[in-house]
Amino acid sequence: MQRNARAVLATGAATGVAGGLLIGCGGGQPDRVSARALARQAEAVCADGQKEADRLRNQADPGARGEAAAKEIDATRAVLDTQIQGFEDLRGPKSTDADIDALLGHLRAAADGLETLRAAAADDDLTVEEAIRANPDVVAQVNLASAQSKDDLVALGWLTCVGVVDEG
Repeated sequence: MQRNARAVLATGAATGVAGGLLIGCGGGQPDRVSARALARQAEAVCADGQKEADRLRNQADPGARGEAAAKEIDATRAVLDTQIQGFEDLRGPKSTDADIDALLGHLRAAADGLETLRAAAADDDLTVEEAIRANPDVVAQVNLASAQSKDDLVALGWLTCVGVVDEG
C-alpha cells in the first residue's frame, strides 16, 4: 500500500503534469506562439515532468517518517511547482488563455494539498502513507485537482501529457 500511497503523490499530482522549466528570454511576457508550437512546448514540459516523477518514485523510501517523509513530499511538490512555472511561461493563441489559467488553478490546488500533507508528515512524525490516511479530505482535494488538470490538458489538446501517444 505504501507504494500506492507514493503513487498518489508522484503520479496523482505529477503524472503528465509535472515537468520541466521553460525560461523565456528577457523580461515580460513571452511572445505568443501558434497552437502547434504551444502543444510542442507543453508536451516537453510534461515529458520532463514525467521523467522526474519516475525518478522520484524509484527513490521513494516507504519507511521514511516525519521530516524524511516531508522531504519526499517536498520533492514531489518541487516537481509540481516547476511544472506550474513551465505552464505559466507558455503563451499560445489567446483562445488558449482561459484553459491554461484553469490548468494552473487546478495544479496550484494540488500543490496546496501536498503542502498540507507535508505538514502532517513533519508535525505528527508520520510516513507518507500515514499522512495520506490521516487526511482523506486533502487527498480528495489533490486527486480532484489532478483529475481536473488532466481534463484541462485534454481540452487544450495536449494528449501526450495524459498518456495518449500520437502514432502519427
